[in-house]
Amino acid sequence: MDKKILVAIDGSKNSLAALNYINTLRPHCPHLHLVLFHVLPPVPLVYKEAVFKDSVDKKYLLLWKEKHLEAIEQVLRKSKDRLLRWGWEDPRVQIKAQEKRVGLARDILFEARTGLYDALVVGRRGLSKVEEFFLGSVSSKVLQGARDIPVWLVGGKGEAHKILLALDGSENALRAVDHVSFIVGSSQSDQIQVLLLNTWPGLVTVRGPRLIPHLSSLKASAQEKHKNKMDFFLDQAENLLLEAGLPARQIKKKICWRCSDITKSILSEAEKGGCGTIVLGRRGISKAQEFFMGSISTKVIQLAGQKAVWIIG
Repeated sequence: MDKKILVAIDGSKNSLAALNYINTLRPHCPHLHLVLFHVLPPVPLVYKEAVFKDSVDKKYLLLWKEKHLEAIEQVLRKSKDRLLRWGWEDPRVQIKAQEKRVGLARDILFEARTGLYDALVVGRRGLSKVEEFFLGSVSSKVLQGARDIPVWLVGGKGEAHKILLALDGSENALRAVDHVSFIVGSSQSDQIQVLLLNTWPGLVTVRGPRLIPHLSSLKASAQEKHKNKMDFFLDQAENLLLEAGLPARQIKKKICWRCSDITKSILSEAEKGGCGTIVLGRRGISKAQEFFMGSISTKVIQLAGQKAVWIIG
């Protein structure tokens, strides 16, 4: 089955990084079908105002739009040509550009939804050379609006086929596993590696035993309950990957205990395992534990460096 991927392209180093990342993933994930997409920026206000004053200026407005469209189509063609040189089949790479209709982020999301894409790929640093992608207007809107679309934020080079799945036992975590299963499950590559990771921060109190006399026994009990629950959940996640066709030898499971900083634990394990891809559910197990725009996923995105981060659910 084809995996239809929408790739936001603008000609910047960041969109080039997105192409590099997808290309490194291709040998391990068959049947990828790409659409390289660009939304033309809004017409400069000076041109809009001029149109109402002078019909001659209208000609320059149309010329500006024509030249800009030619420029971005050239960028898209060069991006496609690069992929073809890397060995992609021509029918598997399409290009598409359109004028801004509502807004850059909304137009990208509209295309992602109406085109029934399986994932939306964007460079971590931006959709233009002058915009910071994360905590910038376009990035935050794309990420906030794509609650029903997996978003792959690409940082740079990395071992894309080595994947860390950060799991917390929530429904969204299972969605993340399901997405990874769909993308890599039919792969015949023996190089795909998936680490199913859960991190348990433990019970932390300000004054320890002086505040809770039997804290040690409570910790032991809580740890045992967590282990039983997460062992079952990790087995469930593993089975989804196995059913999708990934061999058991390419799947590992791990629980990190008493990690006061979950983000650092995730990034540390990714570094140890050489994982170039980190996958997170958008929300945690409860409403109070927001995975997106809360602490964990936001910090992972900010600190992931060259690694790609997939936000699911």
